[in-house]
Amino acid sequence: MRDQGPGIPEYAETKVFEKFYSLARPNSNKKSTGLGLSFVKEIAELHHGRVSLKNAAGGGALATLSLPLADDRAAA
Repeated sequence: MRDQGPGIPEYAETKVFEKFYSLARPNSNKKSTGLGLSFVKEIAELHHGRVSLKNAAGGGALATLSLPLADDRAAA
């Protein structure tokens, strides 16, 4: 998923998945709890997946969630 916002400041790129880390929202300067992305990362890892968030070429941020395909033998 890609947004059209200002992107992620360079100083925050390595911190966005840390619990309680939050950036001020551009329109309101309010911060969130800083838990959402840490929960997403934890759940992705529990399912042997991964999540990333980086600046997109041309502006905005690009979020990617990758999960492995189900093993047909495990479903049987």
